[in-house]
Amino acid sequence: MLHNILLILFLSIFLSFCKKKEFSGKNFRFGNEMISSRQDTNDDKKVDTMAYVVNDPDNYRIVYQEMDRNLDGLSDTFIWAGLSSATKKGQKVKDPVKVHEEEDTDLDGKIDTIKWLLPNNFIAMSQEDKDKDGYFETTVYYNFLKNKVRKEVDTNFDGKADRTFWSTRAEVDTNFDGIYDSYIISKSSLALEEKAMKGKDLQDLKREDSWFHNRKLVPKEERSIIGSEY
Repeated sequence: MLHNILLILFLSIFLSFCKKKEFSGKNFRFGNEMISSRQDTNDDKKVDTMAYVVNDPDNYRIVYQEMDRNLDGLSDTFIWAGLSSATKKGQKVKDPVKVHEEEDTDLDGKIDTIKWLLPNNFIAMSQEDKDKDGYFETTVYYNFLKNKVRKEVDTNFDGKADRTFWSTRAEVDTNFDGIYDSYIISKSSLALEEKAMKGKDLQDLKREDSWFHNRKLVPKEERSIIGSEY
């Protein structure tokens, strides 16, 4: 729900510029200035959104936007934008697409979620800082149905995942050598995560049987947009 609200706000800011200018399709002059626009999106007479635009005579492009959703003076959502290549021929204003988003989901003053997006508002991958220590240890991958299908966790903070989760399966790299050597099966996602994180009830796993190392073994409905060897 919140993600849809942010998308609507993003589009509304873009359209406010469209009323004043038109996109010409020309290249931008090198060294063009960046201008900003302050917006009150909920009509409470307080600025809650800033949009940053590359400005050129008869040519412009919104590239970045930030929001203060709880009006505490701190930006809690940051969005980087591109332009859609699927715009109708002859349409003067190209549709914007979000390509990157950073968000403080619980409004505690720290960014805890980062998302990479594709056209049509597909989230390809997100990273999460679950324990609020500034290190994004959890990476979540999505499929083309916009569902979360794989989660990877770096428990020893060496930059490599050592716990990987699917719907009923988890694989574990117990000695942190980059090779998954154990697995667990459970229909309960909570039990699956608890056992994998604590190293309980692990079964030996050969590399050739690992879903992590052999992505084509993963059922099609659990294959992610990124890293599934389609």
